[in-house]
Amino acid sequence: MSYQPRRIADIVDDPAAEDTDQVAEINPRRAATSLVDKLFHRGGGLAAAITVAATAAAVLIGATGGAASAVGVPLAAAAPVPSQQLIAEELVLVKPTKLTTKTAHATALAVSRQYTEGSLNVRSEPAKDAELLGRVSAASQVEATSDIEGDYRKIVFEDGFGWVLADELSDSAEAAVPDGTSMAPCSRGSQVENKLRKTTIFIYRSVCPLFPDLNSVGGWRAGGRSFHKNGRALDLMLTPGDESALGWRITKYLIAHRAEFKIDHIIFEQKIWTPSSGRWKKMADRGSVTANHFNHVHVAVATSAP
Repeated sequence: MSYQPRRIADIVDDPAAEDTDQVAEINPRRAATSLVDKLFHRGGGLAAAITVAATAAAVLIGATGGAASAVGVPLAAAAPVPSQQLIAEELVLVKPTKLTTKTAHATALAVSRQYTEGSLNVRSEPAKDAELLGRVSAASQVEATSDIEGDYRKIVFEDGFGWVLADELSDSAEAAVPDGTSMAPCSRGSQVENKLRKTTIFIYRSVCPLFPDLNSVGGWRAGGRSFHKNGRALDLMLTPGDESALGWRITKYLIAHRAEFKIDHIIFEQKIWTPSSGRWKKMADRGSVTANHFNHVHVAVATSAP
């Protein structure tokens, strides 16, 4: 008998190899899972997580100058991380600090250029009975701060600060009220001085050089109220178009020198000012621009004025 090798039957795990017509009906048979296989499959997720962590650690150590081999992963295997990204991540982790600014002297240093509309007393405090530090002439430029208390505003004065009346400051040099008085003859002539009192002439000659934009000046006249008939009043006629601005400058000048001019009252834009009240009061409508004094400033001196 000749020797014939024993033939081992093929193990068919996939029935499709024998009968493709029954693929949908027959489930494949699986070999029994060993304990080692179970441990391998169940630990697969853990092993993957460890691998990712190791890779990240390698990147971090590589970025900080450490050895990549410390975690067992070559540095070349880790994906490069741009340095800008690492810096940005570090900044996010830093707690922002609050910036503070010293503002203790901000108010004192916040100044603006202003002009005095009259001669002003400079006080140590914002009160009329406060210590008098000095005086600022009319039409002077001053540096005014933003500090305002009541009727007063703080200005830079000499080596420190002082307080002046806020209403007497203007941001325009043209609005500044000139100072000074004069008895020198007016360049407009002396005809208007006829039958005027000496004090009324004093006002006329003082106003003449300081307000050259005046249109004309009226004085004595026979009719009308007693102030003009007695030579105690002037009508300072204003240039058309500049009535309001120029008129109020003149009234402020007259009020600033009310004692020297012995003023009884001033009328402008249907308002009257008297030394006794120290403020402007509304007047009744007299029916026209001229009668309501919108085109001229009327000033009268006291009965006792020479």
